[in-house]
Amino acid sequence: MSQPKIKYQQIVLTIAAAGIEQPIDAETDKLYKRITGVNVVLSDATNKFSTIDLEVNNQEVFPENFEVLRLLFREQVPFGYEYHELNEPAAGSKIKGKYIDIFSGGAYPYKVVISLRLEND
Repeated sequence: MSQPKIKYQQIVLTIAAAGIEQPIDAETDKLYKRITGVNVVLSDATNKFSTIDLEVNNQEVFPENFEVLRLLFREQVPFGYEYHELNEPAAGSKIKGKYIDIFSGGAYPYKVVISLRLEND
């Protein structure tokens, strides 16, 4: 039985307090070839100016201090269309980086969900 062409893989971070620098350390599904998109959902939208940096296999995808606002899922757009386009290898790739809270949150703890769109040819 073959895998579906597209899989959405989530990396969930819990931000416990203001100013936290949360490491990101994950691995993509080995059964999918490419990372073709990424978006972010925050359980507390007041943190939209927090920052993220992200690497795939030690290759920079988003530089240090990249605003999460640029990657946020927007409610008025249908699911699957609101992804920042990428073309990076998956197949067990190492995802590393950090999320930095900017002290603007309305409530702690809150969740950060990084959603990767993985695809096979």
